[in-house]
Amino acid sequence: MNFTKLHQLVDKRGKLISKCTYSKRTKAITHRVWHHSLTKKDLDGSDAASFAGYHVNMLGWPGIGYTFVIEPKDVINTPIGKRARIEYANDIDRRTYHVGIAISSL
Repeated sequence: MNFTKLHQLVDKRGKLISKCTYSKRTKAITHRVWHHSLTKKDLDGSDAASFAGYHVNMLGWPGIGYTFVIEPKDVINTPIGKRARIEYANDIDRRTYHVGIAISSL
């Protein structure tokens, strides 16, 4: 299934705070990395907009460091039941900063 057809996916690309864009990947994707924020789901700031603000304003990154942010406190009714909203924050072909120098240099 094409992930862009998921009912709980909300396209936030270009809508979250940023100061510039990430560059495109120059090599094929050979790794997938799942990273979690270690924030409680009901805690204020546990959402894509807050993560983007932190990454840009506090860390000086170009934009949010994640491609997807799952927001379990924001539930969407779908044809197959309730699902956590997924914020689509960056194109998959971007070299985002999210787990360190070694991975972000791919």
